[in-house]
Amino acid sequence: MIDIHDKIKYLREEKHFKQRQVADFLGISQQAYSYYELDKRELPARHVVSLAKLYQVSTDYLLGADPAPSGAYDVNATFIQDVSLKEIMISLGELNKDSRQELIKYLSYLNSAQGKGAL
Repeated sequence: MIDIHDKIKYLREEKHFKQRQVADFLGISQQAYSYYELDKRELPARHVVSLAKLYQVSTDYLLGADPAPSGAYDVNATFIQDVSLKEIMISLGELNKDSRQELIKYLSYLNSAQGKGAL
């Protein structure tokens, strides 16, 4: 299981944030934030909530109660008709810009037809 200090470091690096930026967001010094990532200080609950909002994940994910971030998908699992989400993403990447734009328009149309709003 990945500890919270490893998760917050991973999420920060994934978003290309500097420790200083996250510390400023939390209203603390860069050194204090560094201690959280190094597991030298316990992360207060108020900062767990703030970091969950910043990284758009659940507090359960940060605390280890949920193994995957909210909205996460297994890209290798079958998505539909024996096709994985990964295969769909690869196919999307192979489309030219105009085709991708048309696909987005069509997806927006389908979503609005189902009452889910546009992309």
